[in-house]
Amino acid sequence: MAEDRKPKIDLKSRLQKMGGPAAATPPPGTGSIPAPSMAPNMARPALTPVPPPGVPSGIPKPLSSPPGAIDPSHPLAAVAQPFKAPTAPHSAPAVVHAQRIEVDEGAVQQARSGGFKKGLTAGLVLAVGFLALGYVGGNASTQGSARSQGIRDAHDLAGDLLKAKDSLDQLKGKLQDGGKSIVGDRKFPAGLAQQLSGINVDFAGDKLFGRRFSGVPADTTRQLFDFITRVQALNDKKDLVIALLNKLQKPITEELSRPPGQLPISYVVVVDKDTPSMGAFLAPLAAPILPDESKGVPNDLTFLNPRGSGNVKLPRLTGDKVPKDGAAVTIVPNTFEKVCPSKERGQIAQLVSSMNSLIDDIEGQKAAPGGDVITETKPGLGDTAAKLADSLNKVN
Repeated sequence: MAEDRKPKIDLKSRLQKMGGPAAATPPPGTGSIPAPSMAPNMARPALTPVPPPGVPSGIPKPLSSPPGAIDPSHPLAAVAQPFKAPTAPHSAPAVVHAQRIEVDEGAVQQARSGGFKKGLTAGLVLAVGFLALGYVGGNASTQGSARSQGIRDAHDLAGDLLKAKDSLDQLKGKLQDGGKSIVGDRKFPAGLAQQLSGINVDFAGDKLFGRRFSGVPADTTRQLFDFITRVQALNDKKDLVIALLNKLQKPITEELSRPPGQLPISYVVVVDKDTPSMGAFLAPLAAPILPDESKGVPNDLTFLNPRGSGNVKLPRLTGDKVPKDGAAVTIVPNTFEKVCPSKERGQIAQLVSSMNSLIDDIEGQKAAPGGDVITETKPGLGDTAAKLADSLNKVN
């Protein structure tokens, strides 16, 4: 029959194989429990588990299983749930297999970019904040330092301007004395050139180099630049006067040695039989005739030949008839000087004019009522230097 062909399972042997109590006696009346049907060709394990060394022999205490758990000895237990090996000291450790995690590179790059932008923005905001605080503190300190330096520079410039004014006053005094010697005393000022060379109006553009103008009025700054330009022009004129004094000392000395109004006779008019048709000739004397009441004008006059080269001598015309061979008539010096000034007198006039121009630059010029030459008042360098120094000393 079918029941007779089912294999019989010995419960005692099965328990021994599972490590359960080997001498357990089944309850009375139970008898043998038939095992579930198995495949005809499934082999039954024949090995009996041996307890490990050091473990006392005997019947081990059955392990408690969670509710609903299938008996590990059941043939379907391996299919129903994974088997967990006991964690005994001698048991082999469980093998953990490495797992591969796939990460989206685009998401990583986007996250990094977003984090970098946020960090950069935060860093920039903090940097701007610190820079603003540093700028406010540093700017206040810089402004205070610049203002202090501007005050010191303004006072230093005021001192330089006062020194320049003293030099201007000395220069004006020397020029006035020299002009009085030439025009009034008719005497050449021999030491004037050396005296003028020793006076230096020291206020050039280098005085403003590296200066701070914090607190200086804008009008004062503009006048400082104008003052420097005018001082440079003044020094150029002074050099011209010094050059004229050195060059013209000898001729001017000779010219001024004669009494005023007494000029030498330097030219003659030549007349002869051809004068009515051709006109008279003008010729310079070979040697000017100095004014001398005791000596007078000689009867024969030697002059440069107006019709050729060399000198020619003719008698001085004393009557109302012209000699056959011709004669020479002297020219009054003052009348000729008005038409053709002498070289020496022109040099004197140039020297005196240059000296007066320097004096006008220092003193200034006042407009004359109804005058055609000067239409407005021009302040002098001396007064300008004093006003600028006063304005700079008030900077604080």
